[in-house]
Amino acid sequence: MKQHVQLPNDMTMCNNVIPRDLLIYASIKRYMNKETKEAFPSLATLSKVSGCSVNVIRSTIENLVKLDYISIRKEGRKNIYLFNGYKEFEPFSYDFLDKEDLTWQEKAYIIASQQFMFKENGEGKISYNNKEMAEKLNISEQSVCRYNNALERKNYLSIIQTNAKKDGVMINEKFFHLDELGQAVVFILQDHDQKINENTKDIEELKKDMKILMRENEELKNKFNETRQITL
Repeated sequence: MKQHVQLPNDMTMCNNVIPRDLLIYASIKRYMNKETKEAFPSLATLSKVSGCSVNVIRSTIENLVKLDYISIRKEGRKNIYLFNGYKEFEPFSYDFLDKEDLTWQEKAYIIASQQFMFKENGEGKISYNNKEMAEKLNISEQSVCRYNNALERKNYLSIIQTNAKKDGVMINEKFFHLDELGQAVVFILQDHDQKINENTKDIEELKKDMKILMRENEELKNKFNETRQITL
């Protein structure tokens, strides 16, 4: 399984972030210690792996803390980053995060867009128009159009015109080529984790039912013994 980073897929949180926030979150979490669940990359390291300036990273981290994505513990001059919990996630492979032919803005756009994709057979389909995507991602419609055009030129995206219309506008379906982006394989892990979570919930429900049945059985045994003593 490819090395990857998990980002929260929580729509109430995502309403308040911009794509850049998610890219920096992924860059920080890439250095998380699996045992302590903490990370402490320097700003210089984050700048190198993300492509963003240190000033941009400082501003973004402030926003991530304010929006409760992460919390920070100070150890001298070092920031120790802690990641707050989530139930659903979107995975992003190191292969994708390390792609040199993508700008950091394009990576951020893909990261923010992935939760809105219907993923199947190595493709991620989005049927929202540019205006709708701009509203969902908290960026301008012009930016969405610019990123789509750049990704199409790099063969990471195909835009197919359909015969359908919405509000008088032709609907163009966008197909992100997840295989080429290094993203397709990580969804195997996502599906696996989701199934584990579902099975865990089922097991917990069975345990609760068993406790109830055992308690009811004990009550019946006590009533039977009481009735038997009275009869004797």
